[in-house]
Order: sequence, then C-alpha cells, then structure tokens
Amino acid sequence: MKLKKRYWIALIILTLGLALTAGVYFLTGVYQKDDVAVITDTHIKDRLVEKNKDVYANEDETREQTIHLKVLSGKYRGQTFTEKNVYYPSQLVTQKYRAGQRIFVSIKKGNVALGNPKRDWVLVLVLTITLALMVAISGRHALALTVSMALSWVIFYGVILLDVKLNGTYIILLFGLADVVFSFFSLLIVQGFNKKMLATWLATLLGVFVSFALCYLIMKLTGETEMKYETGDYATQDPRGIFLAQTLLGVLGAVMDEATDIISSLYEVVQVKKDITAAQLIKSGRTMGQEIMGPLINVLVLIFIAEELPMTILYLRDNNSLGSAFGFTLSLGATQSVISAISIVLTVIFATGCSLFFLKNKPTLADLKFWKRGEE
Repeated sequence: MKLKKRYWIALIILTLGLALTAGVYFLTGVYQKDDVAVITDTHIKDRLVEKNKDVYANEDETREQTIHLKVLSGKYRGQTFTEKNVYYPSQLVTQKYRAGQRIFVSIKKGNVALGNPKRDWVLVLVLTITLALMVAISGRHALALTVSMALSWVIFYGVILLDVKLNGTYIILLFGLADVVFSFFSLLIVQGFNKKMLATWLATLLGVFVSFALCYLIMKLTGETEMKYETGDYATQDPRGIFLAQTLLGVLGAVMDEATDIISSLYEVVQVKKDITAAQLIKSGRTMGQEIMGPLINVLVLIFIAEELPMTILYLRDNNSLGSAFGFTLSLGATQSVISAISIVLTVIFATGCSLFFLKNKPTLADLKFWKRGEE
C-alpha cells in the first residue's frame, strides 16, 4: 500500500471513528439494567464533612457533593433529581463526579442510586486511535492484525464460558489448549501458513510449556513454600488453578513476541544469505536473543510492579513491614515474572533451533562438522 493512500485510509478511519465516538457518547436508550443521567451543574457544590486520621497517621477526608441530575433514558426520562454523594479524595472505594459528566443511575420508586460514569465512548475513541495508527504504520497488514485481535477476544470469551460451565475442573488443561489455539490462529492470520509461521508457532509452544513444566516441577519439589494463593483476587474457583492459568497466558504473550522477532529476523538473514552455515545462524540467533532478553524481562517486571503498586503502598502505609507487603501483594506476581523470565531465556534457544530446522536449506558439510564438534 502506497504511503499517501495509507494515510488517507487512516484519516478516513479516524474521522468515522470520531463520529462513532460522538454517537456512543450521546447514546442512552440501549442500556437494559440502568438509566443514563447527566450532571447539569456547571460547578458542583463540594463541602468538607470531616477530616480523618488513623493510628498510622494516614490522613484523608470525607466530602459531600450536591449533584443535580437530568435523566436521559428510561421511565423517568426528562425528570431532574438532586442527590448527595459522599466520597473520599483517595477514591479507593468511592467515586467523585464532575460537572457535565454522564453517569449510570438506578431509580426505584423515585430513589436514585448513583452508579459509574459512562465510559463506553472512551473505549470507542481508544480503539479508533489504535486502528488509525495501525493503518498509518502497517498499511494492509493492519487488517490482519485487527482480525487477529478480534479472534483472540472471541476465543478468550469462549474459553471463559467453558471454564465457568466446567466450574474450573480442568482449568490448567483448558488454558493450556487455549495457548495452542491462541498462538496458532494469531500467527496464521498475521504471517500466513508457511515455514516461518510453523517455526514461530513451534518455538512459542516449546517456550511456553517447557518453561511452565520446569517451574511447576520446582514448585512441587519445594512444596510450593510461600505461595500465598489466598492473596489473589479470586472469588469462586480454586485460586491455585487460576494462578497457574494466569501464568500460562502471561508466558504466552512474552514468548510469542520474542519468538516472532527472532525468527522473522533470522528468516530475512536466510533469504539474503542463502549459503549461511548453521554456526552463523545460531550465532545470529544468540545475538538477537541477547539484545531482546533484557528489555523484554524488564518490561514484564515493570508492568507487574505498576499493577501492584497501589496495594503495596496501602500495605506499607498501614505500618506493614516490607516482607509482609511483599507476601500479600507482590509474591504471586513476582513468581509469574520469574517464570516469564525463564521462558524468555529458553525461547532464544527454541527460536534459533526452529529457525535452523524450518528455514535453513540443505545442510552443508560445514554444518555437519559444526554439529559434530558442538562448537564453531
């Protein structure tokens, strides 16, 4: 796709997406459980009720908003209500509303229960920007990427429904098979059915399941000491099984990303240099792996830390020790990060080996001597 044409298509997608965003923003009559209301105040009256201070010197406030609402849908459409909203500025379990904001409300016998802000239009806007950028950068490949993401969501939703129906009985087996299906269709749609796709898929599966089996073996040998499964946000199923299922899905993302990078790069090397030897191919794969491993592992660790940072701060501010805070907020995530790090390291080996098996042409005498000596 030509550059100018690509940008025009991206601009069209952006324009249509912005129009759709505006439509969703003003959409009110399609929500079944709750009605939509808009805050008519230009400036919400907000007063201090009391200041709070706990035994650990943590300070917060109790504040009250006086909100005027106009209902936009449902039985009470067009009517106005005045409501009080009590919230804490920390907003851990309460919600602060803004002037002009659209929110969901539940009205029963004239009594209004305030709900969450209407944010579906934000999701549409984010998707619009994402698609426009994908088209501007990737061109025609953006369609394959979009289809791949949509299919992944459909598969994931189906797996969740099946897991609920089975009541978590075969959760590890189910999500293990989901990894196989996820990776196959994602790579098939984006890369097509060819040697490069098969090499990437095989390297991904080896990286996921070998690292998972290795870490599972270590956990069993150590008696799963200090594995605080009860600290996870699990409600209705076996927390240990859900943790392992999370680990399988988390490892898949990192491994498939790395395997795709390495094998795609080695594929280009093989196409340019037809007479490349096994030793040179392995050295190239190892070099690429060394460049990728560090940043990829750091990204995973930082994502994990960022996700658990609020709860860690709360534990530390409530006078818990660093060890206690780590055990209750960071231990499971740290374990998943370690498993992912091991899989990232192993994937360098698997990706290079699969490239050698699928992408390399007929072996030369130098290749055979290389494998026989086991060194360059």
